Order: sequence, then C-alpha cells, then structure tokens
Amino acid sequence: MTESLAAFLEHIGADADTVQQAARYYLAAHTDDLDYEEMRDEVLAAAPDAAEAEELLHLLTSHSEYLEQGALVILSTAWEEPGERDMVRDALLDAKAKLPVIEVAILGIVMMYGMYLLATRGRKKHKRVVERRRDGSFKESVETEYFRPGNPLSALVQLFNQPPP
Repeated sequence: MTESLAAFLEHIGADADTVQQAARYYLAAHTDDLDYEEMRDEVLAAAPDAAEAEELLHLLTSHSEYLEQGALVILSTAWEEPGERDMVRDALLDAKAKLPVIEVAILGIVMMYGMYLLATRGRKKHKRVVERRRDGSFKESVETEYFRPGNPLSALVQLFNQPPP
C-alpha cells in the first residue's frame, strides 16, 4: 500500500513552516535554484494582468494559511507524479531538519511561481480526440484539465489559464 502525503506529513509532524520550506526546496530542485526575483519576473511577465498578479502575491504574503495551502497544493501535485514522491519526501525531511530562515515575501513569490508552474505545466488530464464527421471531414477536440487549488489560490491558477490578449 502506498503512503499518502497526508499520512507522511502526520508521520513526520510537519508544521506550516516545514510545509512551506519543503515547497521552496522542491521548486529549487526543479528550477536549478532559480532566484526568487527571476521567479517573480517570470510570473509577472506571463500574467495577462500584472496588477492582478501583484494583488494575488500580496494576498499570499499577507495570509500564512494561503502560503501553506499553496505549498500543500504544490507538494501534493508533485507527490502524485511518477518519480517525484522521493523528491517531495526528501524536501520535507530537509525542511523538518533545518530552521526556517526565509522571509514571507520570498515564500510568497516561491508559492506564486509554483502555482504558475502548476497552472501552465501541471496537467491533470489532457485528451485529444479526432472524429470523422458525417460529411467525411475530421474534427479534432482537445480537453486539458489542470490541478486546481481551492480557496483564493484558485484565482492565481485562473490568472495564468486565461488566453493571451
């Protein structure tokens, strides 16, 4: 039987700081230690509405429960991906063993960047179907479903799922 992320979090006694730091460690491993300012720049450049993105970043940094929820979304999505579970587990164990020394503003950017990656690359379901119509022509339809966080974090994902202007 495979252990769930929730069971692992309970097993190690993970608190909010551990979860937030683990998300940062996990993303650092996947972005080649991308600097938080570069993360911020990339997110804002990709956002159809930079002002809305700034507002959501402020929301993330103003409410620690949103930071933790963002981190949980990032980690739980990764947990379900083939080959990622060990990286998430290692990030959590590393975070548990170290003292948190990171500013909330940096964590906010890291969570926002993780949400951006989730929205743009974290596909839950992708289906492409080709059908023959009665007139002999073909019709192609594509359905893509992304992992979606709940609460105010869903606005962040929706921000990056909008079609370009």
